[in-house]
Amino acid sequence: MHQLGISLFWLGLQVTLVSAAGLLIYSTTKQLGPRTRSFLLSCSIGMTLLLAMFALSPWPRWQTTGKQTTPAINDASDIQNTTVTEAPENELQTPILKQSQQETEWSTVWEGFLKGLQQKPVANQSASISTPAGIVGWMFVVGFLLAAIRLVFAFYSLNRLLRQATSLSGSVAEQTLDILVAQQQISCPLKISEHASLTTAAVIGWWRPVILLPTAWREWNSEQLRAVLAHELAHIRHRDYLAILGAELSRSLYFYHPLIHWLVARLRLEQELSADATAATISGGTTPYLVVLAEMAVSQTSHRLTGPARAFLPTHSTFLRRIEMLKQKRSPGNIVSRPQRILVFGVMLLIGLCASGFRGNQISLAQQPSAESDPQPAAGAVDRDKIVRGKHVPFAIDMVPNDALGVLALRPAELLSQQAMLMARLQLLKAARENSHLYPLDLPFSEIQSVTLILLAHEAGQPQSQPLNHVAVIQTTHDLKQVTKSFGGGGKIFSGVTDGGVHYLRSDIYPGYCLSIVNDHELIVSKTTKVLEQVITARSNRKSSRWIEPWKPVSQDSIAALFNLRQFRELVWKNQWKPEINDSVWKGSLAPVWEHTDLISLGVNLEHKFSLQSTLYQQQNGGEIRKTLEAAQVLGTNLLQQYLQQIVQNQNREQHTMVPLVESSLDLVKSLHFDQAGENVSLTASMTDMTVLNNTLSSFVPAMIEARKAALRMESFNNLKRLVLAMHLYHSKYKHFPPAVVIGPDGKTPHSWRVALLPFLDQEKLYKEYRLNEPWDSEHNKQVLAKMPAVFKNPVDNRPGHLTSYLAVTGPNTVFGKSTRPAGGAGIEMSTEPFATSGLAGGGGVESKAEPVAGVRMREITDGTSNTIAIVEARREIPWTKPEDIPFDENSVPELGGFYSGGFCVALCDGTARYLPDALKSETLKYLLLINDRHVIDWP
Repeated sequence: MHQLGISLFWLGLQVTLVSAAGLLIYSTTKQLGPRTRSFLLSCSIGMTLLLAMFALSPWPRWQTTGKQTTPAINDASDIQNTTVTEAPENELQTPILKQSQQETEWSTVWEGFLKGLQQKPVANQSASISTPAGIVGWMFVVGFLLAAIRLVFAFYSLNRLLRQATSLSGSVAEQTLDILVAQQQISCPLKISEHASLTTAAVIGWWRPVILLPTAWREWNSEQLRAVLAHELAHIRHRDYLAILGAELSRSLYFYHPLIHWLVARLRLEQELSADATAATISGGTTPYLVVLAEMAVSQTSHRLTGPARAFLPTHSTFLRRIEMLKQKRSPGNIVSRPQRILVFGVMLLIGLCASGFRGNQISLAQQPSAESDPQPAAGAVDRDKIVRGKHVPFAIDMVPNDALGVLALRPAELLSQQAMLMARLQLLKAARENSHLYPLDLPFSEIQSVTLILLAHEAGQPQSQPLNHVAVIQTTHDLKQVTKSFGGGGKIFSGVTDGGVHYLRSDIYPGYCLSIVNDHELIVSKTTKVLEQVITARSNRKSSRWIEPWKPVSQDSIAALFNLRQFRELVWKNQWKPEINDSVWKGSLAPVWEHTDLISLGVNLEHKFSLQSTLYQQQNGGEIRKTLEAAQVLGTNLLQQYLQQIVQNQNREQHTMVPLVESSLDLVKSLHFDQAGENVSLTASMTDMTVLNNTLSSFVPAMIEARKAALRMESFNNLKRLVLAMHLYHSKYKHFPPAVVIGPDGKTPHSWRVALLPFLDQEKLYKEYRLNEPWDSEHNKQVLAKMPAVFKNPVDNRPGHLTSYLAVTGPNTVFGKSTRPAGGAGIEMSTEPFATSGLAGGGGVESKAEPVAGVRMREITDGTSNTIAIVEARREIPWTKPEDIPFDENSVPELGGFYSGGFCVALCDGTARYLPDALKSETLKYLLLINDRHVIDWP
């Protein structure tokens, strides 16, 4: 609390300077009108809030600090172990950041708090605590808590006031308000209500403001009512409630400061006077408006509003003060020009920045130099890393083209076997048991020996905003026949050959990707055939690869990477690639690396400890790059420390999951050690506490699993969209959507709508194989049942392959709700539709009128195709060819979903897919299933 008390002293001094300056400028603006004075006071109060934010930052600081040559010593052991080494003269002249920059006293307090959490207290710290400063700190904490509680209760009282208020919809007050709103062209939504506890009108809220009137308004005449409403509308136009909200926040933070209380009280009065000036112009002038207020003051009671809500509501005493001010008949001057606003805001901002620079010269305890903050590599560590690398087969680099942008290689099976990955491994095993399709290509990570990801530039004509082309080379012990089967997903697999003779496979399950089997244990996955051919060609020319030499130092690590920074620069300078990264990072603090480095290698090992090595290759400016990296280490340490403090202060639990990652990153950055050999700069870092890494990975693996589940959900979306597209193609041919049950050519054999859609899903061969004059479960049709297309299967559905995941909801007034009549031949229904133009609503030509339409027509969906569900996702034991779906009537809503926790996917008639939560109102779901209920859908 000692440091907190010192910080409060400096912050109080800053607030005093800003408040005094605002008061001085305010005293010179009496001729500018209440609107200008109100804006000035708002800016002054806003600057006090800005000062509180600056207190958490080490900038600005106007005092100069002398160089400290003697480090802080906590006990006698430090004196014995401390040695002083004189730096060479040339190093003293080099402007390299060797120590952390000064932080504010707020940072000192939070750094000490974090050290306490880590059970590393500072020895003999109590001896330096100043009792008066500590008492001030405790008094501030108690006072701030009381002020914050008061503010919370004020908001609660306002909400209760709004809930208890009676709406004046349809009243004379609302009609008068509508006229004034139209005259003043106010566009924001307004509400008007009344409450018995009020003595004067008030405005609550600024985004969706509510005007509250006292119940006595019914005794007012039309002029009084018009004047009061005009006054409140002026508050809304000026956004006074937002200014008062900031003022109350400032008063809660600086509850001890009398100038803040005066500024807030004066702001309330100037706002009322400004609103009076605006209302007077609408009411015919100041004199008639003053007469109206005087009449109302005589008839008003002196009832005093109690409770915390008084901070946001006008009082009877303020009302009387307004009348006294209006009697002085000053010039309204109620318009603030844009130059005036800019001038006032600029002056107050300049004053706030100047005041915020006055702070103490103390340095954070956490920034004192120590052995822990700058660890040196332990003896024998390099030898241990060599032993670890000797166990690994070098990553192959022969397939990387010379013009590649980078390569990333890792050993998933070996990484998962490490002790640091124990929790991550267990989480992956659990997730894989719950979802058999968790892994891409159903290829478990534990059976992948290595993955090499190669980054390549865009092809000609490819949009620059898209991600870079990439290709993955995978070595695995898994059966590649099973991988090929998973790639097809039970659907069609298309084979092809590139111009260079490279064979590849494509499938509907992974659109846009091609798969090439190299040998019994190696495969390549690529986005385009051209990129695939580049990799195969590079393998045949392996001796000429420019990547071999810089790749050797990291080729036997657990994770290895090599990036061609020169190639990246050429793409950016030629505007051939626009990366979505912050240019200021590269062009500012890391500019020498971006401008001079050609290649960057990176190697990581996880056995026994986390160790990292990296080398930056360049032809010149190696010394400048090393200095840049050392400065970046200091900057990164400070930024991570501040970010950690922000997370601890934040009450958001989701952000607290970032604490292990930030802490481990901070330890890793502090352990960085730099060396230089010629122009090449190398760096090493290590982290022996593998528990932190284990906790970090255990926090992020669930997020990765959820991301994978979200990707699988997108695959379900694609399936649903394909099915609705097939329905539209069916409608285009037969002038109606397919019914739930389609009758075969014999006039009696029922079949599923899913069978009827096969010709429109590129499954013409399978449709012809199905016999329409036999039941769905006949011996012959059972063979078709076993060949269910992948489009009918949810990617997370682990049930037998003949059970469908997508069903129709059948019942009156649903998309599949009409009954089927015998058709004219081969399962094709007849239509009574007259001649229609081509399109999704119908084809062309004159149709037969012998039979009624069997399915729903597009024009019958009067609720709109974007508000009507076509197909749902449900876990039912229904074979895909069986003419059975989900029955529905308007009295009971069916249970859907079953594949995801918390919701389910549906397809709408317009071809879009949505994810609906389980908590969706049953009434809303019912309206979505009906085609003509005429209800507005309240989408979640």
